[in-house]
Amino acid sequence: EPLTLAKRRVIYAIYDFERFKRTFAVMVATDYLSVLEQWDQVNNAEENYRRLIRATRRARRLAQAGRLARMEVDQARQDELRARDRWIAARQRYQAQLDEFKLTLGLPVDAAIDLDPDELHRLATSSISAPEASADDQTADQPVPPADAPINLEEPGRQNAGPLELPELDAIKLALENRLDLRTLIGRIHDAQRAVAVSADQLRADLTLLGSASAGQGRSLHEASTPTSALRLDARYSALLTLDLPLERTAEGLDYRSNLIDLHEQVRQVQDREDQIKLQVRNTLRNMAESRQSMQIQAQAVGLAEQRVRSTELFLQAGQAQIRDLLEAQEALVVARNALTSARVRYRVAELQLQRDMGVLQVNQNGLWSEYHPQGVDHETP
Repeated sequence: EPLTLAKRRVIYAIYDFERFKRTFAVMVATDYLSVLEQWDQVNNAEENYRRLIRATRRARRLAQAGRLARMEVDQARQDELRARDRWIAARQRYQAQLDEFKLTLGLPVDAAIDLDPDELHRLATSSISAPEASADDQTADQPVPPADAPINLEEPGRQNAGPLELPELDAIKLALENRLDLRTLIGRIHDAQRAVAVSADQLRADLTLLGSASAGQGRSLHEASTPTSALRLDARYSALLTLDLPLERTAEGLDYRSNLIDLHEQVRQVQDREDQIKLQVRNTLRNMAESRQSMQIQAQAVGLAEQRVRSTELFLQAGQAQIRDLLEAQEALVVARNALTSARVRYRVAELQLQRDMGVLQVNQNGLWSEYHPQGVDHETP
C-alpha cells in the first residue's frame, strides 16, 4: 500500500503540473492581449487627439471668417485639451501595463520588448467579427414601421458563432472527461477506499507465526586460520505462534472511522468539483456569446460613428451643424473603437479559457499550445 500510494502521488503531481501549465499559458496570453488592447487604446486616443486639433483649427478659421461664434471655438479647444490629457494617460497606462507583463515573463522592467500588433489584426479579420444585421435595420426601399407599432425583440442567436461555441452538454462532457484535477480527485477516492479496507482489516484477529532455523556452527576470530577438522551438521529450530483476539480495538476503530469520514469527504469533493466545472464551462460559453454579440454590435457602432463624423464635417463646412456636433461624433467614434477592440479581446480570452476549462488545451515543454478544434485540426501557438 505505501508503494501504491507513492506511485499514485507521482501521477497526481504530473496532473497538477500539466494543469498549472495550461492555466499559466492562458494567464500569460490574457495579460498579453490586455497589453495589446491598451496599445490600441493609445492609438485611438492619438488619432482622436489629431482629429480634435484639426477640428480646433477649422473652428478658428471659421471664427475668423465670422461664421462661428467664439464660444464654439472655446468648446473645440477644451475638447482638444481633454483629448491630449487622455492620450498622455493612455500612454502611461500602456507603459505601466507593459512593465507588469515583463515581470510576469520574468524579465526586468527595463527590458526592450516588441509586441505583435498583427494579433489584433487577426482578431479583427476573424469571421465572427462580421456585423450581425439587426431586426430593425431597414434598407432604403423598405418602409419604416410606425413608432407605436408592436416591437418584437429578437433573442441573441448563433449567427457567425465561433467553432468553439459548442453545445453546452458537449462542452461539459469534454470537460468531465479531460479535466486533470477531476481525475486527481477521483483517484483519491480510490485511495480512500483502499485505506478504509486496510483499516477494516486491522479490526480482525491477528494470528502471527514466527519461525527460525540455523545449521552448522560459526567459528571465532582466533579459529579463522585453523583447518576444519570435521563437518558438523547440527541444527537448531524455533517457532512462535501468537493469537491476538479482537477484544481491544479502540485505536483501530478510531482509525477506521477516520478513514471512512475521509472517503465521504473525497466523494463530496468530486461532486463539488464537477459542479464547479459545469459552472465554469457554462459561464465561459455565456461570456463567449456575449462578447460575440458585443463585437457585432460595436462593429456596426464604429461604422455608424465614422459615417457620422464624415457627414458632420460636411455639414459644419456648409454651416448646417455646430462644432459641438462634430466633437460629440468624434467622441462617439473613439468610444466605439475602444469597445470593439475590448470585445474582440474578451472573446479571444474566453476561447482560451474554455479550452482550459474543458482540459483540451495542450502545452508542450517549449511553451507552445495546441488548440482544440471540433474538426480535429490543431495548430501550435507561441
